[in-house]
Amino acid sequence: MKHSVPRRALRRAGFTLIETTVALTIFAALGYGLAIVVGLGQHSQRAVTRMAAEDRSMRAATKALMEDLRVSSDSTITVTVLADGNHQVRLMLPIDVAGAATWGVYDRMLGSDATAWNQAGWHVQYTVRDTPAGGTAINKQLVRQILDTTDTVRRETVLADGLRGGATAPAGFQMIKTGLVWQLTLSTVGKVEGKAGIREVFHVRTRN
Repeated sequence: MKHSVPRRALRRAGFTLIETTVALTIFAALGYGLAIVVGLGQHSQRAVTRMAAEDRSMRAATKALMEDLRVSSDSTITVTVLADGNHQVRLMLPIDVAGAATWGVYDRMLGSDATAWNQAGWHVQYTVRDTPAGGTAINKQLVRQILDTTDTVRRETVLADGLRGGATAPAGFQMIKTGLVWQLTLSTVGKVEGKAGIREVFHVRTRN
C-alpha cells in the first residue's frame, strides 16, 4: 500500500531561500569578527616584539655609556651640542702603553694583540646621527665610535634607534654635569602606535 507524504512535510524538508540567506549572513559576520580578532592579536604581538627590541637596545646603550664613564675622568670628557640639539660626548679611557699608565682607547677589536688594543690619545665618542627611514622620515641613531688622533672613525657601533630630536622634550641624548655626577638622558620616539616611547635617566660618577 502506497503512503503519501503531506505537502506541509515536503515544504519543510529543506531550507528556504530566506533561511539560507540568513545562515550565510550569520556565518559571514562570524568569519569577519574572527578575522578582526586574529588581526588584532597579530598586531599586538608585533607591537610587543618591537617594544621588547627597543627596550633591549636602550639597556645596551645605557650599559655601554655607564661602563665607559665610570672608568673615565672629567678632564678627558668633552660635551658638544649638535645642530639638532642632541649632545655629542667624547672621552678617554685609562690604558697601559709599554708599562706606563695613560689615557686613550682600549678595544680588543682594534687588532690581534695588546699593542693594537691600547691606543694613546684616541677617543671614544657617543653621537647622534641621521639615517633615512623611508620617504622623508629620518631615524636618529645613537652610535659609539672610536676615533684616532686625526678624528678618523676606526670602529663604530649602533647602540639605539629612534632617538628624539634635541628640540623635542625630552631630548634623545643629553649628558649634563650636576654636582659630582653626570646626568644622562636617553629618549626614543614611540615606534608603537599609542606609545610614547622609552625614556631613561641615570646618573654616573667618573673615577675622579
